[in-house]
Amino acid sequence: MDIINLLGSSWPTDNVWANIIKIFDIGSYAWTIILFTVILKLVLSPMDFLQRFYTNKTSRAQAKLQPQLAKLQKQYGQNQTLLYQKQNELYRKSGFSMKGSCTVMLLYLVLTLFIFISLFNSMQYIASYKIKVQYEDLKQTYNQTYYSTYLPSIGGSLEEYLNKENNEQREIYIQDLESTLQENEVEEKKQSSISTAQNEVVNKYLQIKDSWLWIKNIWIADKATNKEILDYSSYISLTKDSESEENYNLVMNNLLNSESFSKSVNGYYILPILVVLVSFLSQWISRKMLQSKNSQNVSQPGFAKIMMFLLPFTMLIFTLNSSAIFSIYILTNSLISTLITPIITIICNKIEDKKEIQIKEINKVDYRR
Repeated sequence: MDIINLLGSSWPTDNVWANIIKIFDIGSYAWTIILFTVILKLVLSPMDFLQRFYTNKTSRAQAKLQPQLAKLQKQYGQNQTLLYQKQNELYRKSGFSMKGSCTVMLLYLVLTLFIFISLFNSMQYIASYKIKVQYEDLKQTYNQTYYSTYLPSIGGSLEEYLNKENNEQREIYIQDLESTLQENEVEEKKQSSISTAQNEVVNKYLQIKDSWLWIKNIWIADKATNKEILDYSSYISLTKDSESEENYNLVMNNLLNSESFSKSVNGYYILPILVVLVSFLSQWISRKMLQSKNSQNVSQPGFAKIMMFLLPFTMLIFTLNSSAIFSIYILTNSLISTLITPIITIICNKIEDKKEIQIKEINKVDYRR
């Protein structure tokens, strides 16, 4: 095998999100993603507030108009077109615009989905890139150790080997040195150098591995079925690298076969469980906070109830089939949403309460006149 060069970059440079995340790089990839998520959430907070404001406003308006809406449903329920017209008339008279509320919520949904899907694709790409860079680093360590050990043992030097113009001349250089030794002696020195190089690969891996808390390898999913060290088929599947199986297994031999690594699971499903719990809690809090004193007796839409279970289930699928680094993003984002939802809802309620008081005062003045 030839001595190779590292890809040489901590983050891929041909990906928009990777370049943005790189700005917040604090040395630890996991903590960098957490910091990035917090800042991204702060940047999007005005849009988040606007969406929750209109959601809250819609809930309060529907609760206030519920008796009249129920009456219209009873009168015109057989004619959906006429019912829709009467409902719109009622909304207009009350000063409520369903169309405006839906537009804001739709824009927020589109933006949220775009960010989520594009970040998912980018972080999967980053994970693939990092796995490949890590292997290239280990491969370089193997090659440097092997040649710097083997060449002097057969009477040569690494410097002379590297000074050759091409791989063909390097092979001839090695063959000339090996021709002065017995075949069994050459094989013995090769095996000794291979063993030394493979041991050095383990030491290098311990220096460069990307772990976080209980997760051994943040670039693959937090699952007990995943091993910390990827076998050849998993490596090729994730990186689409053209490396041969023979070379990969030679470099990774001690990592793949050492009991401490081969039996080391990457995680214990902690991130998926936390994501499901926090996602469900966030949905539950959102629903409860929207149920104002005027809407406690109003039945919640079936879609809202479905979302309470559908969203956590969707997040579970993503965390089980994506890198741990993306799961960390989902968990951090969900935690922040869970914390700020009550705050935003309280502010929205205060704004609406103040408006209602002002309207009542105006109506009182008009009545006195």
